[in-house]
Amino acid sequence: MAIKVALVSNNIRKDGKPVPRVVQRYKVGFDKLLEYMDMTTGLSASDLRSVFLQFAEALAFFLTEGSEVQTLIGAIKLSVHCPGIEAEGPGPDRGQKVSEDDMRLMIRGSRSFLDRLRLGSSIELVDAPPPLLPVIVLVENADIHGSIDSGSAGQILHVTGSRLRFSWDDVEQGVFFIPASGSAGETRMAVYSHIGSTFIDGKIPDLEAGEYRLEVRTRPSGRAIRAGQYGEMIAISRDT
Repeated sequence: MAIKVALVSNNIRKDGKPVPRVVQRYKVGFDKLLEYMDMTTGLSASDLRSVFLQFAEALAFFLTEGSEVQTLIGAIKLSVHCPGIEAEGPGPDRGQKVSEDDMRLMIRGSRSFLDRLRLGSSIELVDAPPPLLPVIVLVENADIHGSIDSGSAGQILHVTGSRLRFSWDDVEQGVFFIPASGSAGETRMAVYSHIGSTFIDGKIPDLEAGEYRLEVRTRPSGRAIRAGQYGEMIAISRDT
């Protein structure tokens, strides 16, 4: 079966040349893997699961000692990834802050296993998939219980969805109110109490009464702006 590969833009390279990326077809769960092995080995899924659990424990034992573990598919080891660290000051630590949270698992495939994969596959060039945009599922007024898609200046909106995280200090990113009337101008929400991938809490800015489209704009990993718009109108009122 062909491995689908798309040429995508690379924001890291200065020349902007596209780079190949594998387009994943789907994810195979661990149980599916055990079912396949059950058919090809004659061992039960429960026995295979026990073996994998013991393998994982043995792997953890040697990896946490700082060892590189050689396996049939390649060498496995721990590494530390700390992007953006700048070395300062004297001494071995040079002012760097590195913690266990920065550890990553690395696998360097063996030549024989890679040859096996190359012989069993082919490459098919396909169009690059469309970028994944922010998705807004629901907008609730946190100050008025049970109120959705409405509010007034100073009240807190609770926006839920997916891929919503953004950098608050980038004025091109954030939550934006766009007048539904078509009048010029849009207003960015400036005050946030929470910015996450699945929900945002922020204060409604000083807006004229009327209906607005709500849009979340993000810039994942320094790429171009990605915008996702809510499917309902937000009704803004003015307190008297």
